Amino acid sequence: MGTNKTHANPHFVLCEIWNVKRILSLFVCIFFGSILFAQNEEPGLPDPPPAVTIDGLLYKLYEDSHTAMIANVNSWEGELEIPEQVMYDKQTYTVNKIEWLAFDLCETLTKVKIPKTVTDIQHYAGHDACKNPFRGCTSLETIEVDEENPSMCSIDGVLFSKDKSKLYCYPAGAKAKSYNVPKEVTWIGGEAFARNLYLCTVEMPNSVTFMGYGVFSGCRNLESVRLSENLKYLDAYTFDNCESLHVLDIPKNVSGFAESVFRWTHLDALVVRGTFPATLRSDTFYFVDDSMIIYAQSSEVAKFKKVFSGKVLSLEDYEDGIKTGIIAPRSIASLINHSLFDLSGRCLSAPPTKGLYIKNGKIVVK
Repeated sequence: MGTNKTHANPHFVLCEIWNVKRILSLFVCIFFGSILFAQNEEPGLPDPPPAVTIDGLLYKLYEDSHTAMIANVNSWEGELEIPEQVMYDKQTYTVNKIEWLAFDLCETLTKVKIPKTVTDIQHYAGHDACKNPFRGCTSLETIEVDEENPSMCSIDGVLFSKDKSKLYCYPAGAKAKSYNVPKEVTWIGGEAFARNLYLCTVEMPNSVTFMGYGVFSGCRNLESVRLSENLKYLDAYTFDNCESLHVLDIPKNVSGFAESVFRWTHLDALVVRGTFPATLRSDTFYFVDDSMIIYAQSSEVAKFKKVFSGKVLSLEDYEDGIKTGIIAPRSIASLINHSLFDLSGRCLSAPPTKGLYIKNGKIVVK
């Protein structure tokens, strides 16, 4: 069943939990990351080399290949230009990798330039769902990549794969209030937008078919997200701590949720348009207010009632409420006054060139 949050002083509780989580996050990630690495390591492979400090950064040096990987976890103040090569014990090493928590929670890093030699961001045991080594770098405004880098590129300070199909990292310190994910993107890595405190709206194209875990975790000022219609699954902690997000529209192709997808949100309404062939997980709705209303397909209402103790209504109730402008949750009413909708209640960024749409609770013909 859904678990209620404490209501006596919710802002105080959230702030306290956020602070504790921030302090413990680094240690938890390193601890479990090391366990998972050990469990997934192929038999017979040598242990990774110990990290050494060179010019203020931690590196793991691989003598056989004379390559170096920037290791977990570094502190840096101001701008950083990652070198192409480093010297250690009279030997030269080419810097070709960055480890997955290399700059985790480094709040004084403001700008990074990645050289052409760095071709991979390495997660534990080759796990490829996360390519953001700058999670929680809340002063990091921009990432630059050498134009000759064969594996990565940067567009307006955001880190992508070279072909722009994968979005690795939207800097946590980037100050834009809105962001439109480029149409070339099909894959968004785990925690790609995590802990950015400036973003209010994100528009995602339908080209996106995959999102990793915790993509928007800790984006506490995020108010609106337009998800791709071609997503099939929401991974763990996708919207964790998105406390300003009050209405979320889940496209019809999504047919599965992981655990704690909506944890510590203040959602008024979760609009779920798809069907769920597998049993829904009760831990999906851990630490979600029972005051939230879930609007689901009529065939799915009973499934949601089994795992969520709050109110579950049919999707028709939501659509009718949008059309008439009398739907209950305050944030939806606010959206009606300031946004455009299609006849199914999906937000529109602009009026269509032709057809019917809803503006200020009234149907408009164009």
